[in-house]
Parts: sequence; structure tokens; C-alpha cells
Amino acid sequence: MNQTDAVVLGDNNGERMVPELTPAETFWEHVYRYAFASQYVGGKRILDIACGEGYGSAALMRSGAREVIGVDISADACAHAKKKYGIDARQGSGEQIPLEERSVDVIVSFETIEHVPDPYRFLDECARVLVPGGVLVISTPNKGIYLSNLAPNPHHCSEMTQEEFSSALRERFRGIEFYTQRPRSAGWWSVRTLASDVPPWMRLRPLYLMHRFFRLILVPETLGEPTPKQRTAITDVILRTSRGPRSLLNPYVVRRQRNWTAEKPAYVIATAVR
Repeated sequence: MNQTDAVVLGDNNGERMVPELTPAETFWEHVYRYAFASQYVGGKRILDIACGEGYGSAALMRSGAREVIGVDISADACAHAKKKYGIDARQGSGEQIPLEERSVDVIVSFETIEHVPDPYRFLDECARVLVPGGVLVISTPNKGIYLSNLAPNPHHCSEMTQEEFSSALRERFRGIEFYTQRPRSAGWWSVRTLASDVPPWMRLRPLYLMHRFFRLILVPETLGEPTPKQRTAITDVILRTSRGPRSLLNPYVVRRQRNWTAEKPAYVIATAVR
């Protein structure tokens, strides 16, 4: 990234994920979201709404998509995405997506809906441009859990609880399935406690230190900064991301929601069929 691009993309109040500039937590959250989305794109025409810098659209293309269209409200971000990744990036808003009806097979929408003044119109637009049977892959901060006791994010204008999010989706889509990311806490009986920010053994210092030790050894991304190479080759990082036993300790991995775990996630991801 040259200095001009860094200034253009960095001037977004920290709300746009820029691989070379973004803090570690946000970097890894987005890596694992796009790794999750990549399983839906093979041979399909994809819309990556709020594509931003373009790394996610590029990763989806490399994951086997037939075509990827990126849309972002920032003309500068679109120009950067075209130049850096060679993707078809178009300026437009979520409330008026610049595509024809029934023109894409899959929409990927990560951390977008909370920035849209009218989230219901945004979902209507997603439904409009999806083909019948098309899939929406969408994430949102979980209001009341996301940021916990921190001050509200002034750049979010329509945060939803999971119940509100679910209701809005069910009015427009079918076959909805929910997934979670960054569990703040979970029931002590659930393996999701291993990935939680506040595990039940937090007050037992020996167990807490053991937990951190195994995280550091098995999933170092949970405690450390991305390397310069990871930041500059983020599409490779997304494509190489895999799940295995060690992922039980990883809070960034997107997992299907199970009510019995009593999990309280910071982010909710949904897949929905048009």
C-alpha cells in the first residue's frame, strides 16, 4: 500500500478494515468471516456489499467464485480495490444497490447493516438482487453484548439484538441458520467456554494462566499481532484458514449457534435463502 492509499483508506474512523492498518482483533475477525463465506461461493456470481479495501472480494474470487462484484459507498475505496486486486468494484449504497433484480447468486455482507440508516430497506435490496434460491451471508454486532460496557459506537446507526435481527430476516428470507463469533461467555458445561473472553474459571488464576498458555501455543492469533507478511498477503491467510481441534480455543472461528451452550456472542452471522 502506498502512502496515498493508506491516507485514503485510513481516514474512515477505524470503521473500514484495512489489512495493513487495522488492529489485530478486527483483522482476525474479518479473516475468519471471509473464510466462512468462501464455502458458499463456488461457481457463483457474488456481491460483496461494503467491499471496502477489496481484500475480501479478492479472497472470494480466489475461492472459486465465477464472478465477484464489490459495492462500496466510498469511490476512493472502489478505486483502490480495482487497482490493487483487479476486482469489479462499484460505488453504491446498501439502500440502493446498483445491480439489477435477481442478478446475483450470493450476497456477502459483513458488518454493514449497522452502518445503514434504514436496515430494513437494506435487507429489501438484498432480497431484490438475489436470484430465487440465492443465499445471503450476513453478520451484525450483537446489541447488548458487542462492546459490553464500553461507550456506544457513534458510527453505528442501527445496531440490533439477535431477536430483532432474526425477525427482520424472517420477514424476507427462509432457511435461516445462525452462527456466532467472538463469544463473550458461555455455560461452564460447554466447550464454547474455551473460546470465550470471560471463561468461568477466570477467577482461578492457575486455570486462567493454563488457558492462555494453550491459546498462545495453539492459536497465537488470539493473543498476538498479525505478522507483516500476514497483513500484506491477507487473501492467502483467508484461503489457508482451516478448522481443526485447536479451533475450539479460537474465538474468531465462526461456529453454528447451539442454544444449549448459553453462549453470548459479540457477533451474530446468519445465512438465509431468498
